Amino acid sequence: MTFKKLALAAATAASLACLQSPASAENFITEIRGGIYDHDASMFGSRYETANPDINLEVRFTTPDFLSWAFSPNPVLGADINTGDGTSLAYLGLGWDIYFTDHIFLDFTLGGAVHDGETDRRTADSANYGCRFNFHESVSVGYNFDGSNSIMLSVDHMSNARLCEKNDGLTNFGIRYAYRF
Repeated sequence: MTFKKLALAAATAASLACLQSPASAENFITEIRGGIYDHDASMFGSRYETANPDINLEVRFTTPDFLSWAFSPNPVLGADINTGDGTSLAYLGLGWDIYFTDHIFLDFTLGGAVHDGETDRRTADSANYGCRFNFHESVSVGYNFDGSNSIMLSVDHMSNARLCEKNDGLTNFGIRYAYRF
């Protein structure tokens, strides 16, 4: 089974588990998100990979008590699954929401990612990411409609912070929908 199929299967199973038993999801899962990204967006430079979009899937969990000292971030598990031959990734980290009004918020995450791209050379389908495991961060500006439904403009980035010899990095831009339990 390929990385993309495995990531998609895991994200789908998690989403279906939430939909089938919402009462138990409310106690453990706080939010599910999904969206579409411009893969390896060329806004700030050359596009090294496919222009095929990424499907983003993310699950946020209840903040454990031991993280209260860090402004109570939510543990985050997600995936950016490329719909073509480009690099896909799965990520794990912590996410914070900062509300400026009842509706407008800023969201950011910080964590790590594992990807299926190249680690020792650049090819027609992949940039050279240097390491299999990289840092992952994202920033979103969002609008919350009613306490449960939100829409966000997002930037998603993966790189190794020059811990490996090569560090092409991968930046995606897109739009996401979130449902909060």
